[in-house]
Amino acid sequence: MSTLIFVADIQLPTSDDTNFARATSAAIHPCANRFLLRTYRKVYEFRAAPGAAFETAFAATPVSLTDTVEGQGEAIEYQADGAGYFAMSESPVPTRLKRVARQ
Repeated sequence: MSTLIFVADIQLPTSDDTNFARATSAAIHPCANRFLLRTYRKVYEFRAAPGAAFETAFAATPVSLTDTVEGQGEAIEYQADGAGYFAMSESPVPTRLKRVARQ
């Protein structure tokens, strides 16, 4: 069993499309020094400074990662070795798992 604790509110860059600011999924990097945050249309990575605690990543400026060009992004997870990430949309059907190499 795990207990969640509040760490921070996160402000995402927005545009006229409010779907850019609605989080649908997140994943912690295998090295626990960064995390991905997924919205319907964008993928952001929040990175802690080298040697800093993981929680400091929440205050970092998000890095916009490669757009996966999905209709409605719903899922995200780092590759086990951290060399990329996987993303999946809820549409169109049938859905496809996409791998994106780290930049």
